[in-house]
Amino acid sequence: MSLIRKIVVAGGTHGNERTGVRLVEKWMACPECYGACCPSADVSLVLANPEAMRLNRRYRDFDLNRSFSQVCLDASSEPQQCEFRRARELNRIYGPKGASTKTDLLLDVHNTGSNMGLCLILSARDPFTMKASAVLTQEFDDAWIYYQPEERSASPYFGTVAKADVCIEIGPQQHGTLDARLFEQAEKLVKRYLELADEWNRGELQKRAPIQVEVYTQLRDLGYPKAWAGAPIEAMIHPDLLGADYRELKKGDKLFRTFDGKDILYEGEADGRESVWPIFINEPAYYEKDIAMSLTVKSVEEW
Repeated sequence: MSLIRKIVVAGGTHGNERTGVRLVEKWMACPECYGACCPSADVSLVLANPEAMRLNRRYRDFDLNRSFSQVCLDASSEPQQCEFRRARELNRIYGPKGASTKTDLLLDVHNTGSNMGLCLILSARDPFTMKASAVLTQEFDDAWIYYQPEERSASPYFGTVAKADVCIEIGPQQHGTLDARLFEQAEKLVKRYLELADEWNRGELQKRAPIQVEVYTQLRDLGYPKAWAGAPIEAMIHPDLLGADYRELKKGDKLFRTFDGKDILYEGEADGRESVWPIFINEPAYYEKDIAMSLTVKSVEEW
């Protein structure tokens, strides 16, 4: 990645994820809170989905953070859904998505109800976001790297309108609420990304020695047990697994518990893999998407 000249800090992509909302609102009212962090770049702030924020809901008509694929942005018809219209507007302001985008780096602040600490989601192996995120895993006790490889034009996430992005998932936090400790951690974390961007622009970050990091790479999403698609769920996350994000799940471990108290065990993967590391366990917003958790593969790398 070349110099980082244009940075966007976003909150409210999901309207009821209040940490990003309040952080951006605070910084809009107090530019001095962040202005000295990265003097070598232009830092913009955006509240991505004001209508969902007003309703204190994830979205009004459709998930905004599933509305930025190139197909959605380029559709010929005028969209009826609020979020599709907003996605096109944000793409005009901060994109356009692709090689000619105006934005070098987008930091999108989210909350999760899962026990994921400060989860740094990278959608590409970009030199800056990799190095900066590695540094932050050393500086923050509860920072984790989730690598979710995406073909950028097909990806539906807001961050992909920029050349590089980090989706920052902070939890556990109930949607529609605030948590002072997590808010303060989030603010420090975002400030450090800005400071590291300035360090990158000065050519200093690149000179740091490689850092050994644990990387959790997306494998697949796992749904809840159901008799058929659209049927009610037949089991819940097992109590032994609840809150155990980033912990190894091995073949034969307890995975779900039915409503009449029977345990369902993890059977391993179709490719013969016998261990995975779940994240987004029991995320409330994913019930509608029929995602009980996301399964990842853990590796140790030098970034």
